[in-house]
Amino acid sequence: MITNFPNNRRIHCETGSFVNTMKYYGIDITEEMVFGIGSGMYLLFFPWLKLDGLPLLILRSKPSEIYRNASRRLGLSYHEMTFGDDKDKAMSTLAELVDRDIPVTVVSNIFHIPYMAPFTPDKMNFNGHNMVIIGRDGDTYKVADSEMKLPNDDYTYIDDVDLRITRFMPGPHTPHGRLFYFDKPDPEKFRNFDYRPACWQGLKDACYNMVGIPFPYFGAKGIHYMANQIRKWEKKYTREQIEDALYNYYRLLERAGTGGSGYRYLYSRFILQCADLFQNEMLTTSAESLVKAADAWRNFSVEVLHYKKKMDVTINQLAEILDEAANYEYLTYSNIKKNFLKKNKRF
Repeated sequence: MITNFPNNRRIHCETGSFVNTMKYYGIDITEEMVFGIGSGMYLLFFPWLKLDGLPLLILRSKPSEIYRNASRRLGLSYHEMTFGDDKDKAMSTLAELVDRDIPVTVVSNIFHIPYMAPFTPDKMNFNGHNMVIIGRDGDTYKVADSEMKLPNDDYTYIDDVDLRITRFMPGPHTPHGRLFYFDKPDPEKFRNFDYRPACWQGLKDACYNMVGIPFPYFGAKGIHYMANQIRKWEKKYTREQIEDALYNYYRLLERAGTGGSGYRYLYSRFILQCADLFQNEMLTTSAESLVKAADAWRNFSVEVLHYKKKMDVTINQLAEILDEAANYEYLTYSNIKKNFLKKNKRF
């Protein structure tokens, strides 16, 4: 059983699990870098599909995409396994790996993790939570979970029954027992590692996701589209229905996950790290504009609460805040695309 696995609280569970695992293997990499080179930035607003009764709002790349992209671009040897509906095989494979003292990241449904319940009252039925299994005592598994809402850096525990449930919950992005683990990397490889090619690819993906997809539901255009849809709600729904819908978006943005502003603050720091690596002042300017987008997303969340409390906030004002966020995001990524990527094609 592993006893020295780092279990620091992190901003985001997928990047947090990745960073803590790398730290265990003697490799220091920032969470911002993992999120950026893993191409985590993405947005889709698609009102014709509903999730929990709400028009679909997706704020990040698909669960596990960050792990895959970051591993591949860093040249890490990693293994990903899914098991269909074979819970017994999923659990026996996990047990075999952790008995060999291999830290294993499992993908789970956060709603059904018992130790989360006291600390995440606004948790949602999300099939993309990452936690690292670092040992077991019979049917009790030792967990390193970087979830920032947990009260400290202590390890937690989950039994076989609950782990089976949370690894195989149906619904969008069903995990099917998905797990990841690494072949032990050589820390010396990363002493003077050139992160620039991986960063360039991460920036390229973000620019495509946020300003390059030619449909109105994605990226910065998708935020404008969301704003325009919200403006129409008063003609379609009651005040109570609007309050409930907006509060659920607030939960999605700020309480149940890393959310709107959190991702942007995280990604802005990635851009700053890229600015240092490439010695490019324009990237610093782009990071500053993304911070303004993050501020707007945070302001949207605050004003949603004010709206719910029937304070002096209108639907149109909420939509205008989203338009402000969209404008800053368009400025950020179009600037990177035009003034950085096209001038650094060698990466």
